[in-house]
Formats: sequence, structure tokens, C-alpha cells
Amino acid sequence: MKARGPGGAGDPGPDGPFAAAPNAGAAPGAPDPARPAADASGPSKAARDAGDPAKAARDAGDPAKAAPIASGPSARPASDAGPQAKAARPAREPVTPDPHDEPPVTPDPRAAPGGPGPDPVTPVAPAPVMRLPRAEEGPWRLEYPFRSRYAPLAGGSMHYLDEGSGPALLMVHGNPTWSFMYRKVVSAFRGGFRCLAPDHLGMGLSERPAGGRRDLAGRAADLGEFIDRVVPEGPVRILAHDWGGPVALSWAVRHPERVASVCLMNTGLRIPQGYSLPWRLACFQRFGRLGTFMARDLGLFARGLLKAGTVRPLPPAAAQGLAAPYSRRELRDAVAGFVSDIPWRPDHPSRAYLAETDSLFEPSLSGKPFLLAWGMQDFVFTPLFLYDIKRRIPRARTLALQRSGHYLLEDEPAKILRALTRFWTGR
Repeated sequence: MKARGPGGAGDPGPDGPFAAAPNAGAAPGAPDPARPAADASGPSKAARDAGDPAKAARDAGDPAKAAPIASGPSARPASDAGPQAKAARPAREPVTPDPHDEPPVTPDPRAAPGGPGPDPVTPVAPAPVMRLPRAEEGPWRLEYPFRSRYAPLAGGSMHYLDEGSGPALLMVHGNPTWSFMYRKVVSAFRGGFRCLAPDHLGMGLSERPAGGRRDLAGRAADLGEFIDRVVPEGPVRILAHDWGGPVALSWAVRHPERVASVCLMNTGLRIPQGYSLPWRLACFQRFGRLGTFMARDLGLFARGLLKAGTVRPLPPAAAQGLAAPYSRRELRDAVAGFVSDIPWRPDHPSRAYLAETDSLFEPSLSGKPFLLAWGMQDFVFTPLFLYDIKRRIPRARTLALQRSGHYLLEDEPAKILRALTRFWTGR
């Protein structure tokens, strides 16, 4: 097995939960240096009476059970050697636990007094390992060279990035993206800001929790719990895209004293007048179980946006990175859940909560600095959403990107980074 990296149990190393866990057992038939050599005359009567399991299996003619036992945290039966033999074994090199074992919760080293980090951080815990095909672990890793962290929430273990020090930037993604979408923002601003980019539960590298799907209110509660744990005090600068807008704003309108500024990208809180649901989205949202089957089982929603979400074709590394956490059916349940949670119908369960958030939007946040960065060729959040927010927040700065689609940070990142620099630093 691969030795655990220096980050401890809460830091799975540069590969994060995608790290491969190769077989650590000895090659079949290889001697185990930790075992005492057997006497040439064979085992004694006392040893046979002790019930050695490997000997019993050989006597029974079962080669599978008589095969050498692989080393590991729980691979050796307790009865294969006495207490004296175990005490005599030399210490083994540290190994990575089996990915199916429950890892212990380990405090983030930055939380220790005098640690290297800028602020105390709540203890974090690793999420269950998610294995992906080796082909998925390709060039995209070079664009995402960040340390993975995990925050233990009531609903599961949330993966997030925490890079740099200074004023807090909170970046909230939508569907079907993850913190990979903000990689260029993190790289550009971690020199002067503390860049926080969580993955929603069930998304990205976060845990896939068992049980029912999470609605908008549940997502907002997750984000609030994450903020309470990771950045419990001080002002927060919000950057949100797609579903990240309603989720982040649901927290922001209820905690306006914590909000320093807001930047929204291709998102919305209400359906503007004259808007109709595009057919590419309606075919997933309106067909119930069939839509869920297409989004979760076939993966058509995540794969489709890789082509429809940009004006320019995505570079291979970017396309691979956006899709990497959603390569299998069991990893895409939250993708389908977000689609089904679009409150298009008046009787939708999330409609009332979204309406409450919308009613608090102007009273709570209209006095805050706003930047609206928009991909004008987005087929989902069309310019109608931009104009609606601009009417409500007339003082908002606007960056209209005529050559960008839904994934505007992939189409025209340089223009967005310049606008964010002026917005956050005044330069």
C-alpha cells in the first residue's frame, strides 16, 4: 500500500480521495519476514493442538485458505500467532488504511497553536475514498494542485479547498460542477486572500451521503454549518455560480452582517418575466423518473454541459476535470437531485423557501457591493436573469461577456479575473 502522506488522516495527499490504493499484500508465496521460521521437523503436536488456521486449511486441502495472508490493518486473523510471536515482530512501515475502513478524525494541523495557517480551523475528517478509473486521473490534476480538506458536517464529510490567508473569499459552485471550476480564481487570489471553495455534499470530492436527496433548504443549512466550522467570524466575500447562487444567497440574506460583498455569475433567485425553460433542461426536469434516469444512470446532464456549457470547446484537461467526480452512476445522485429540485412548478417543495430568500434579497443585501459577471450566451441563465438582478440592485457593477456561455470561467477567465481584482482590491 501507499504510505500516507504528511498531512495525516485528514489530508489524503495531493491525490485526495482519488488516490489509488494498490494491493499492499506480499506476492503469493513470498515469505513474511515478521513470522518466525518454522522448525525443519515440522510443527509439534502442541502447535497442531493450538488450532493454527493455516495448518488446518492445508490439512483440509483448501489452497485458497492456506495461501499466505496479506499484511494490512485487519488482514491477519488474531489466532495465527501467540502473544509472544506478535510481540517479537518488528515494526512495519506506516500504510494507508483500507479505503473501506472508517478513518479517524484528525485535527487540521493549522488549528494547532503556532501552526502555519492564518486562522484556527475546525478539526476535519476524510471522506470515504472514491475510486475512479485510472484514465480519469490525468492532466486535470496539474490544474488542481491544491490540498484537499474535509469538514465533518451533520449530513456527511464535505470536501473543500482552503488556500492562502487574509480576507475570506467563499466560492460556491453549482450543478454539475465542483471546486475545480474555481481553480483559476484560487490560484490568482490565494496570495492575498483566504480562498475557500467547498464541494456540496454528494458533489465533487465530498462524501456521497446515504439517504434522501437534499433540497435547497438542506443545501443552505450545509453551507451555514460549513461556514460556522471553517470561518466562524469576520466578513465573507461571496462568489457564486448557477445553483451556488440560491444556496449562498439563502445563507447571506439571513446573515447580512457577515457579508462583505457579493459576486454572482449566471444564476438567479426567481424566474424573470418572459423566460421559458430551455428544452435541453426541460427534458431532465419535467419527466420525473425518466429525467432522473438520464441524469444519474446515463450521465447525460453532466456530459451534455461539457459541450453546451461553453462557447469554445473545452481543453481536454478542463473537460476531464469537470467530469472526473461524476464518472459512475453512484457518484451522480446529487447531480440528478439538483435538477429535480428546480422549483419550476408553483407547488414544488423548494418553491416556498426560495421565495422567502428572494423576499429578503433586497432588504438584506442591496447596500452591499455587487458584481454581476455574465456569460451572455448561456442557454440556461440567459441575460433575462442578469437584467432582473440589475433592476433590483442598480448599483451593481456588470461584466457582460458576449463570447461566454454557462461555464464563463472556462470561456473568458482572464476578463473575469481582472474584474474580480478591481472588485476585491480596488486596483
